[in-house]
Amino acid sequence: MKPIAWYDPTNGMVSTDDDCPLFTPLGQVWPLYPQRTWVGLTSEEIGEIYRVGWANNMELARAIEAKLREKNT
Repeated sequence: MKPIAWYDPTNGMVSTDDDCPLFTPLGQVWPLYPQRTWVGLTSEEIGEIYRVGWANNMELARAIEAKLREKNT
């Protein structure tokens, strides 16, 4: 993913130009990336997870976590 802007925390400067002359020479410039839209589970996906019949709540929670990770990475 390509940065959309850069931030220099030493002076609070944000710019879309990574060669901006307003960045301090010794400042640490951080790339800023667009925030991605969160993707949740559909009713069908939730039903699929519950139908498996997990042994305990921890296994169920891990299954939900894995499905969300799969959809959001």
